[in-house]
Amino acid sequence: MKYEDTYIEKVAPVVDSGKRSARARSGDFMPVEAVIYANSHQFLRAKVILKNERGKRIEEKEMKNTGQEDVFRTTVLMQSKGNYTFSIEAWVDRTTTIIRGILAWIEAGENISSDLLELKERVARMENKARGKNRRGFREMWRILNSANPSREDLALIPEKFSKLLDRYDEKYSRAKVGPYRVEVLGDELSMAWYEAFPRSQPPEGKTRGTLRDFASRLDYMKGMGFDVVYIPPIHPIGKTNRRGKNGVIPNKKGDPGSPWAIGSDKGGFMSIEPELGTLEDFKFLISEARSRNMEIAMDLAFQCSPDHPYVKEHPEWFYRRSDGTIRYAENPPKKYFDIYPLNFYSENRMALWEELKKVVLYWASVGIRIFRVDNPHTKPIGFWEWLLESVRQKYPDTVFLSESFTTENLMYRLSKVGFQLSYSYFTWKNLDWEIRDYFQRLNSSEINSFFTPVLFTNTPDILSHTLQSGGRPQFIIRAILAATLSSSWGIYSGYEICEDTPIPGREEYLDSEKYEIKKRDFEDPINIREEITRLNAIRSGNRVLKERGNLEFLRTNNPSIMAYTRGFDRDKILIIANLNPFEVQEAMVDMPEEWKGYSRINVMDIYNQESYSWVDGQNYVRLTPEFKPVHILKRVSK
Repeated sequence: MKYEDTYIEKVAPVVDSGKRSARARSGDFMPVEAVIYANSHQFLRAKVILKNERGKRIEEKEMKNTGQEDVFRTTVLMQSKGNYTFSIEAWVDRTTTIIRGILAWIEAGENISSDLLELKERVARMENKARGKNRRGFREMWRILNSANPSREDLALIPEKFSKLLDRYDEKYSRAKVGPYRVEVLGDELSMAWYEAFPRSQPPEGKTRGTLRDFASRLDYMKGMGFDVVYIPPIHPIGKTNRRGKNGVIPNKKGDPGSPWAIGSDKGGFMSIEPELGTLEDFKFLISEARSRNMEIAMDLAFQCSPDHPYVKEHPEWFYRRSDGTIRYAENPPKKYFDIYPLNFYSENRMALWEELKKVVLYWASVGIRIFRVDNPHTKPIGFWEWLLESVRQKYPDTVFLSESFTTENLMYRLSKVGFQLSYSYFTWKNLDWEIRDYFQRLNSSEINSFFTPVLFTNTPDILSHTLQSGGRPQFIIRAILAATLSSSWGIYSGYEICEDTPIPGREEYLDSEKYEIKKRDFEDPINIREEITRLNAIRSGNRVLKERGNLEFLRTNNPSIMAYTRGFDRDKILIIANLNPFEVQEAMVDMPEEWKGYSRINVMDIYNQESYSWVDGQNYVRLTPEFKPVHILKRVSK
């Protein structure tokens, strides 16, 4: 029987005990940590070993104790997309343990001769194993050990100065190893800026309704603000039965365009395009025009049907039937959606339905779509999504899926684990400092961050938060700042840049919602915050740490209306200090990041306001106005 003396536990990033792959982004430093311990008074060392999918070692990197009890940590550069594994090895470093003991005896005034002799014997055994230039390193070590009175300082340097020799030749006691654990390294899909818009509401001058080709001419507007992804609602034929009119009212009036999410008519279903938007060639043109600007079109997958959808006649068995034989409408009690029939993913003929829906996704992927925003995936079986996403990626491995799911956090996490690389979040409703801290500390934890990447949308066609309804232009700027800097991905829904804030009274929904009508906007309204949005996206593009994952840390302030947090893993991290109050000037003393401390003064550059400051060690004073200087985004520029 083998008895263990060194233990490695709570390894991260690990998903479902290693059954699923953790996620990282190419070019990022992936944090790896574990709880490692042995019997007391022993000095432990550990390293992480990274291999590619062919089993070739890519990197070995030593893990350091963080100062927290038994927690070891390092970061590993994930250089390119692909599948990797990592393992962790740990062992008792007896040589360093002896040296630490000697240092303690010196401090206590005790005789160190016997301990020094043991240390020399160990060094001699290591030297006998070495060959060539490595022996020269031992000669330098001997100069320290053979001096009449080795200084405490010289002895303390040995573990660090000669770490490579110790790692190679020292005998490793009580070795332990865990892993391999899988990691899927993705690309920039984990760090994109999203802009949501309805093509039909973006007509050129002189037209009352926009088409897909018209929408292509609006791409420069969105690219000009720095957005990477343009997400559009379903483009399929819209049903006429129970079509909703202005503000979702039934019956509709003549000319009401209907909700794009009521999919299907005599013009076709999920693999057809609403004729008033254009043709398949028009859609391909839009995709091509976006790619020429280094942008992507994200398509909406909403697997639900209008009563007019061809499936209703062709496959009535795919729908829920009531006892009287009628098809059940979509329901979320007490709401009932008379323009939508939900599909029955548990029907007796469900595999035929599943195969049909897979065909839908593969069709649009063949047209050129690589990003799908999936509507309400939590209302369909998890097993369906795992099967579908895996099937699609077998043919189109670069396909990205965003989960539009507002449900329990555990269910949101499970959707991410089974294949959704991106997810909506509850950011919209986190407004107070403690709410933001609690929520994002949880999302940023090594357990959740290993698989879950939230896209922080400021608003959606369904959601106009109370805080945006009442905070005016300053609040729109503040929420954009938070969304753009708290996570690797963020987005806005069209109209946000002109501060649209008129709700249905008493509800967090837009009055005159664009879901049910063609919206006419003045994007040149002087109230617009396009300059601020553009500046935020430019800062994100120029500072990689804002697009990394798992590198968020909150700092202390003495004012709950001013929030401070950093992004990054070392002293080159960025410090964000934001005013959360849209109505009043706020002042606070703010802690410095630990990596910036230790100097009497350091110079910092505010890359949002283009101002520089000289900061003192410890805490510093800030004063932020709601609209004209709502934030400092600070980089250290010198020691």
